Amino acid sequence: MEQDVLITDCGVIGGGLAGSVTALELAEAGKHVDLFVKRDLIKDNNSYLIAGGLAAVPPQTMNHDSIKHHIQDTLDAGKKLNNYSIVEDCIDHFFSDVIEYLQKKGVDFDKVNGSFHLNKEGGHHAKRNFHVGDTTGNSIMKTLGELLRSHENITIHDKHMAIDLITAQKVKNKVNKNTCLGFYVYDSRKDSVKTIQCSGTFICTGGLGKIFLYTSNSDTSTGDGFAMCYRSGLPLVNMEFIQFHPTVFFDPAAEAEGERRFLLTEALRGAGAFLTVTKDAEEDFVLQYTPQGSHATRDVVSLAEDIEMRKHGLNHVWLNCTSIPKQKFKRDFKQTFNLCMSKGIDPTQEPIPVVYATHYSNGGVLVGSDSQTTLQGCYVIGETAYTGLHGATRLAGNSAPECVYFARKAATHFLKEHRNHKKSTVPPWDVGTAVESKDKITVAYYWEMIRRTMNSLCGMSRNQERLLAAQHLLQSLKESINSYYWNYQVTCDFLEVRNIAEIANVVVESALFRKESRASHYREDYPTTDDATFQKLTSISKDTSPNLVTI
Repeated sequence: MEQDVLITDCGVIGGGLAGSVTALELAEAGKHVDLFVKRDLIKDNNSYLIAGGLAAVPPQTMNHDSIKHHIQDTLDAGKKLNNYSIVEDCIDHFFSDVIEYLQKKGVDFDKVNGSFHLNKEGGHHAKRNFHVGDTTGNSIMKTLGELLRSHENITIHDKHMAIDLITAQKVKNKVNKNTCLGFYVYDSRKDSVKTIQCSGTFICTGGLGKIFLYTSNSDTSTGDGFAMCYRSGLPLVNMEFIQFHPTVFFDPAAEAEGERRFLLTEALRGAGAFLTVTKDAEEDFVLQYTPQGSHATRDVVSLAEDIEMRKHGLNHVWLNCTSIPKQKFKRDFKQTFNLCMSKGIDPTQEPIPVVYATHYSNGGVLVGSDSQTTLQGCYVIGETAYTGLHGATRLAGNSAPECVYFARKAATHFLKEHRNHKKSTVPPWDVGTAVESKDKITVAYYWEMIRRTMNSLCGMSRNQERLLAAQHLLQSLKESINSYYWNYQVTCDFLEVRNIAEIANVVVESALFRKESRASHYREDYPTTDDATFQKLTSISKDTSPNLVTI
């Protein structure tokens, strides 16, 4: 296996919103940036799939909205686990530092008669979601992609997957053991491992949806950044809070992965759509669980779906959008309309079959107010990070602006704190005695077992019996996978399965520890919320068992 050493100012891992904006901000400040994306730039990330839009309150609003109202909606969704100062800071800057920033970069958000056309999503009490039709992520990523490709200070490496961080402690550097010196990355085109030596490492690898069997996420969402940071000793917090999206198109016959996970934006429910148990029903069944009905936050709606599906033995439920005028549907939800029509469903005349699927991690690597970690020179941004904004549930529309805002803050922090930082020499990748593996069946087996175990034993509804069974199975699989790792040369598939095994174990351990129900973490054996004990964050690291830390 070939090996290379690449020396650069900054290494950015991941090309979604967080990675793209980070790279642009650093490059525009004069730093040379090497941007590594696991597959292809633009399309192969969750940011490209953003449908609903970006939540922000403009300075002049006509719908009786305010920064205060947006803050309260965010806190209500977070179920008392948000960091209030972070929430206040984010909501106060999302319009000026995110929406206006993206406009200057060339993103053309929808307008009507010269004013922004805003959508309303679940959990919001006003229309405040900036969007480009229902293909917002597509439009933003294409715009940013053009800027990345044309920038003279940015080198893009596609088909590259990060393996592990290189820390001073790992290479026995006595100067500062708490420093990140770079990382190793696998080039799947050349079947080689590169050693990246840099002053700044920015981890923007997105989510972990692929640790479950059904997800709205892209195929690249295998928890890579979570796992890399965990193996380096950084703490992960609130990993038990896995958010499910309540409306993913249900089509078991679909051959294309993109069709199987097609997400129907929450803005549909904001526009009047509601969920029913049967195709002909006219009642919003979520009203049995909350006065907001289908307009409630994702965790509430998804749990109601799970209960009803279990109760009636259903594979899916129905989303009734027939109250939305056809012209409005075709204009505001064009992608959804076209997908439904291609399946023989006119969504303005009949309900759409939907099911809940893994959507977001609410937890992540614990970071500071500028997305910095305790490893000097290492920043974690986007879904992989836990900033304190979301708490126990993400409010729809807050995640994308969080990526942009913290990307800009991380770049600013690095440029200020590390402008004279000298790059330390790092050791090249050591293949050792590892040989090429000819066995693809074993890796496929690991993939299947981990994801089915998580779906069946650590899904929407949890209890101690199922979680202990999952822990036993996953720990055994993880040990087998680690043994495999040291004996065979790396491949992309194997690196991914190694990461999902790592993070699946973390999720289960965290879920076992939190003996209460809160937001997207529901324990059948502890069905109530216990503020006296658990109004804190669950923290876990490689060297420590789960424990509670103050918000």
